[in-house]
Amino acid sequence: MIQFSNSLMVKVAIIFLLAVTFLLPFFSSQNFSPASDEITHLPSGYSYWKTGQITLNPQHPPFVKLISSFPLLFMNLKFDSQDPDLVGPFKNEWKFGKKFLTSNNVDRLLFWGRLPIMLFSVLLGFYIYRWAFEMFNSKAGLLSLFLYAFMPNIIAHAQFVTTDLALALFSFVAFYYLWKFVKTNINKHLIYSGLFLGLALSSKFSAVVFLPVILFLIFVYAKSGRNDFNSVVSGFVKMTAIMIIPAFVVVYFSYFMPTDSGFYLKGINMVYADANIYYSFYLNGQFSQNGWWYYFLEAFLIKTPIPVLAALVFALVFHKKLNISNRDKLFIFMPVVFFLFVTNLKAHNLGVRYLLPVFPFLTLYAGGLVRLTENWKFKIENSRTKIKTGTILIFVLAIWYVFSAVSIYPDYLAYFNEFIGGSANGHKYLDDSNLEWKHDLKRLAEYQKKYPDTKIVNSDANIYFDPKYYGIKNIIPSTETSISNLSGRYAVNINFLIRLKELSQMRLDDRLDWSSFYQPIDRVGYSFLVYEF
Repeated sequence: MIQFSNSLMVKVAIIFLLAVTFLLPFFSSQNFSPASDEITHLPSGYSYWKTGQITLNPQHPPFVKLISSFPLLFMNLKFDSQDPDLVGPFKNEWKFGKKFLTSNNVDRLLFWGRLPIMLFSVLLGFYIYRWAFEMFNSKAGLLSLFLYAFMPNIIAHAQFVTTDLALALFSFVAFYYLWKFVKTNINKHLIYSGLFLGLALSSKFSAVVFLPVILFLIFVYAKSGRNDFNSVVSGFVKMTAIMIIPAFVVVYFSYFMPTDSGFYLKGINMVYADANIYYSFYLNGQFSQNGWWYYFLEAFLIKTPIPVLAALVFALVFHKKLNISNRDKLFIFMPVVFFLFVTNLKAHNLGVRYLLPVFPFLTLYAGGLVRLTENWKFKIENSRTKIKTGTILIFVLAIWYVFSAVSIYPDYLAYFNEFIGGSANGHKYLDDSNLEWKHDLKRLAEYQKKYPDTKIVNSDANIYFDPKYYGIKNIIPSTETSISNLSGRYAVNINFLIRLKELSQMRLDDRLDWSSFYQPIDRVGYSFLVYEF
């Protein structure tokens, strides 16, 4: 059992930061209608429980959907087990999801469905502190937890029923227990690591990216202190089995014990099954169907707060003073580097959320910055007081960092740092889930109540949930919009505006590029820009 610091202040700080980790997404999420992925994730999970069959949304493993929909089992909900979109020959997870949500109380379902993801975020924060405490000290643990608690990218995805935060949690904890095993040679840690690996694999298919890293780390440990080839192989096989067997059991039961031995591979083959092959990715005002090799690097640099980037740079530049063993460096950087490499190579250029699993490792490493600053002092002129300059630097960056998190509330999904002039300029660089996830209909409805004549430019490609559910009126299908004969006030989805930019480039007509050609008079969060003609 880990022995935490006896300092009351440390314990209070841990509780406070974990409370922040929960409360920021909790209150933020109350502002939002269903994000596009929630329309299928939550109803699909509920259908798994009620039918015992995993049919809808097979392109994602079931665990997150099951755990998020579990509280719904205690409600008296309308559910049609014979819905053709659920059991018919032409299943449609989106149609089924919208019918299920609208036939019940959407906001109530979302409230309970999102809570498990928020609790996952708290658990991840706890393990970040725990690992940093064991690797460095309690101060490092607090710094790592602080960086995590106010991270906009983490908060943004802790408030929706999606798979990215769960993958970040379970993969990080799997590596933590593997590190514990290597450190102590106690098999129970290897079993724990396998259980959490199974949860990661049951949450998102990209968890398979970590398998080669895990096998490599086990092999390195098996080889240490052994010169005989047979003993190395024997040790490697034994340790791998101790870890992989629990992982397989978790995955097997999360899929309701399927009889098809290839069930998991079939799911992997269905990733991006519903993707539009003609879709153009967006970066820096340009469009490409092939994407860019540096997309995720740029997304990381402009969507991560500058104080965090500064902390990482300092920690990397002065890495020798952090006094980290080579073994610890392997456990921190191998998962990050390999995951970044494969993500850049394979993932669609759609969002920084695909990089969410690397953030816990980076905050863990940044916590070691405490060691660098402990003896970094200077003497103020005409004063006998010695001030720790490292403490001052961390304090200034901390104030900046907290301000970044507080000022963007509740629009954490649309956070961009000062490198590009802040979040208001985000649409000039990235789109899709980097900006909005079709989740802002509640605030749009409130805006239209204030300005009843506002016309809503709707597009099936950008708003999946029915705006009329929240009382939104004056909806203009995008096919009817044109540059001529415009009159009145228009609220236009930001991702649709970006697609207008693409259309303007294809037709060589700058007037179609509303976001560049016209000046908005208002906005609804960062999801809709408002124009008046």
